[in-house]
Amino acid sequence: MFNLDAVRIPQKYPGKKYFKGAKVGQYSCNPLGKNPGDLWVIPNVKHNHIEKTTHPCQFPIELIQRLVLALTEPGDLVVDPYMGVGSTACAAVLNKRRAAGADLVPEYLTIARERVELALMGKLQIRPMGRPVYQPDTRTSVARRPREFDRPSLFSV
Repeated sequence: MFNLDAVRIPQKYPGKKYFKGAKVGQYSCNPLGKNPGDLWVIPNVKHNHIEKTTHPCQFPIELIQRLVLALTEPGDLVVDPYMGVGSTACAAVLNKRRAAGADLVPEYLTIARERVELALMGKLQIRPMGRPVYQPDTRTSVARRPREFDRPSLFSV
């Protein structure tokens, strides 16, 4: 089972309709969004990420949320045998799934337990799913040629 509707992304042209043929006036795309691409642009958890803990190779909850939404139904059990600081468990409980996991490092289990409790209470700080990673400031556009290319060259015709 793969729940595509749960992980659809916005259309480039929402509301686009057929203008001729047998389907004239009908939507030419799924109104819920388009299929996600092969490349998911999600920032990794670095020192300034809102989800950062003491774990050295922590991954963002958004990465697992997409998998949880696409591959499970509410109430299903999500198991992570190497749970670290509980990102998978948090993604599960945030999306109304049950979670189970294990780890060998007691410090990580303590952090995971705290994070899951915060997630259950709705107080866990996470990066919102689907937020763009980077949006350049249109007032200070850098999409122009450097000045050195504006000067005439000795070799120009």
